[in-house]
Amino acid sequence: MEGFSGLNDIGAVIEADRAHVWHHLSQHKQYETVDPRVIVEGKGLRVWDAKGKEHIDAVSGGVWTVNVGYGRESIANAVRDQLIKMNYFAGAA
Repeated sequence: MEGFSGLNDIGAVIEADRAHVWHHLSQHKQYETVDPRVIVEGKGLRVWDAKGKEHIDAVSGGVWTVNVGYGRESIANAVRDQLIKMNYFAGAA
């Protein structure tokens, strides 16, 4: 997506989604007439879409991707601290 400048423009995100994203476990026909849901924020087990509607995320924890919930500042701070110390090592240096 060379030159993509609509990072915060929900309309541009939806168009990029239609052009480039494969939604697993989903029938794609519906996205011809209905916009895909764009999730923009999460806290605990709740997420909010770009239209402000609140949803309960009953999927991400079950597949081990967000099993501690969203918005965990202690985890974000630990990751930040480690990235400042060393974010990458090639191993062959």
